[in-house]
Amino acid sequence: MIRVVGIGLDGLAGCGARARRLIDRAEVLVGTVRHLDLTGGAHAGAERVRWSGDPGELDGLLDRHRGREVVLLASGDPNLFGIGATLRHRLGTAAVDVEPAVSSFQLALARAGVPGAGAALLSAHGRPIAAAAGLAARQRHAAILTDADHNPSALARALADAGVEAQARLVVCERLGGDAERVREGTVGEPPPGPYDSLSVVVVDRLGAPGPGAGRPEHRYGHDDGQVTKAEVRSVALAALDIGCDDVVWDVGAGSGAVAVEAGRLAAMGSVYAIERRPDRAEVVRANAALSWNVEVICGEASSVLPTLPDPDAVFLGGGGIATAELVELAVERIRGHPSPVAGRLVVNLATLESVLEATGTLRRLGLRWRVSQISVARGRELAGRLAWEALNPVHMMVAEVSRW
Repeated sequence: MIRVVGIGLDGLAGCGARARRLIDRAEVLVGTVRHLDLTGGAHAGAERVRWSGDPGELDGLLDRHRGREVVLLASGDPNLFGIGATLRHRLGTAAVDVEPAVSSFQLALARAGVPGAGAALLSAHGRPIAAAAGLAARQRHAAILTDADHNPSALARALADAGVEAQARLVVCERLGGDAERVREGTVGEPPPGPYDSLSVVVVDRLGAPGPGAGRPEHRYGHDDGQVTKAEVRSVALAALDIGCDDVVWDVGAGSGAVAVEAGRLAAMGSVYAIERRPDRAEVVRANAALSWNVEVICGEASSVLPTLPDPDAVFLGGGGIATAELVELAVERIRGHPSPVAGRLVVNLATLESVLEATGTLRRLGLRWRVSQISVARGRELAGRLAWEALNPVHMMVAEVSRW
């Protein structure tokens, strides 16, 4: 078993009793130069092995010391965007013992005077800054780890792009727990100026936060000749897809990409694949998804693209056409390939009765339960100074749940 011990900038003084015991018993202490230095001269009898911080080097390093009592030093809480989760994924839970120190997130929230309960803990350290900003935009309180490239100033710009108001409170916390600790307050519109420490934590503190924005009006999206799922129909489809935070979602026949963009906000920590066969429309989808952090747009025929994608949790088929039955069968097969105790969801929007019959016939043959509805929407409009109704084209929506266990 490998022991992973968290350590802060205050060194052994901030370590708990168990962490100190593990370090004292270690035959091999592994860590970056900074982490090894933080232990001072403690446990001089242990072999000290320098590690660059690259997870790819750990397998060979650990193999060389197999059978010995190894302690790996890491920053703060190794289970928060740290090496602890990586090792457990590689080696299994039983092979890794993590003893955390107080994390930089905890310290930053405390210094900023923001309750930790309910705060989003996010990272732009070696990760897409748009993802961290997009997730924070949905929260009242967030703590975000930054790095030299994605520094607090860059993060403030990304937060503004994601829709966070300029007056939102923004606190930059640097070198937390050390003698050179620095905490400065500003706003998203006017963040504290640089230079910044390379491992700062930014706390965002707001009075309120918006929802995911499902069912936005069509004029919020670019589209080609009205090829956009109407807001009311989109809302019903997204509800039926029942998208979880870390789901994998397919939007097949993306059109404008409105469903994909809104699915991406719901699957905030997951992935959305928008497939569109027409290059001109695929460019429209890319433009609409420009600020999305988890929507990948793929131009190509669905029958060729779908076999290359990760197995989905939820699939929206919006293109219809003569390949409806083939796409329904392929979607069901791939949903079943993703092991989960939660049933997969398939939602198909269809314009013609022939397509409805093809799709339902396929689901009967596959032994699935399904339901189909005709969604008719009328919108109010001005007519000679009075209110009248204008009907939109009806849409047939087929919904099926696909059991995977």
